[in-house]
Amino acid sequence: MQTYTLAIADGVLFACLPDGGDVAAAITEATTVNYGAGLSLDIVRGTVLTDATGPGDEVVWCESSDSELLDEEGRRYRYAVRRHS
Repeated sequence: MQTYTLAIADGVLFACLPDGGDVAAAITEATTVNYGAGLSLDIVRGTVLTDATGPGDEVVWCESSDSELLDEEGRRYRYAVRRHS
């Protein structure tokens, strides 16, 4: 199962990329274009992208009208969750 890293600040999703990807480059690109330097981002690793949550899932991000949650192939998902067994 592929897991993803999210970069979030002030309720805005700045980056969603596969775990192990170049998160620093993705954050630099997103913050330079959108907000500039000095933004404090929360980095959340190990999330699963899904269209439905299940028992024990912790919702880390929910897609909204201003942010699309896309995997590396451009498929759209509603939620990023941490799955707990």
